[in-house]
Amino acid sequence: MLKETSLLNSIISQFQEAFSSTDGRIKLVRSMEGIVNGSQQKLEKVRLGLQEEEKNLNDLKDRYAAAIGEQKRCYSLLKAYQEKCAKNERFRRQSSK
Repeated sequence: MLKETSLLNSIISQFQEAFSSTDGRIKLVRSMEGIVNGSQQKLEKVRLGLQEEEKNLNDLKDRYAAAIGEQKRCYSLLKAYQEKCAKNERFRRQSSK
């Protein structure tokens, strides 16, 4: 982006000179086309990077949701196990009396 800004500043500073001749106008148009092409390429590269990051984010969200589901399942199993242990302990105490 700094490169494009520098190029634009250079064109602005030489704008009058560029329009004083046909060759100058042609060079100016080519320079502007180069800037546009460079900016479009940079934009496409950034878009591709954004798409990749969004894909990574969605993958992480899916993994997180799966981990939360597994955590809930483990918590439920632990709670059932604790309840069963408490029930067995009560039964054992009653049997020993």
